[in-house]
Amino acid sequence: MDVNVNSGAPSTEPDGLMATTAGVLGLILGAGNLIGAGVLLNAFRQDSSRYDKSLTIFATLGALLLAFALSYGAILLLRRDETGRYLVIVASGSMLVIGVLGLIGSLTGYDSGYGIHWFTEATTKTDAGKSPLGLVGILTALIHHSWIAGLIALVAPLLTFITTASRPTRIWTTTQPRSRLTY
Repeated sequence: MDVNVNSGAPSTEPDGLMATTAGVLGLILGAGNLIGAGVLLNAFRQDSSRYDKSLTIFATLGALLLAFALSYGAILLLRRDETGRYLVIVASGSMLVIGVLGLIGSLTGYDSGYGIHWFTEATTKTDAGKSPLGLVGILTALIHHSWIAGLIALVAPLLTFITTASRPTRIWTTTQPRSRLTY
């Protein structure tokens, strides 16, 4: 015999909209880092003499690590696993810290003095176009002293962090869905 547990009473179970948004944003941010790593590797392959090799290697590895952590974490989050939520919080939080430091460096005109070679000096428009590329966009904004691109690069990690760390997402991942039918 099937009995409906809810029987018209209001549900106290969270709807998961915030958590789903956080998961989708995590996947988008992961894809942005993956694309950024691909753009950087492609540019490096075309003219490796123009690029700082160590920065290219570490930026690519960092972007790939962030892409994995964000994508895997987002998938776990969408499956109501709290481990995924923590992965997305740490990865997007790390991007936020790097992005804020990059923005501060851009605003103050920080120059390492090492003569780092990166993408060609470009206009703010093209730097802003690279901004959604995750870590690569953040580093491009820093190296080219483009505070507008640095600010744009902070939007996706900030939204992802806020939605993932929110109370509704935490509640959604810690509660198990109730079965509507009991026997």
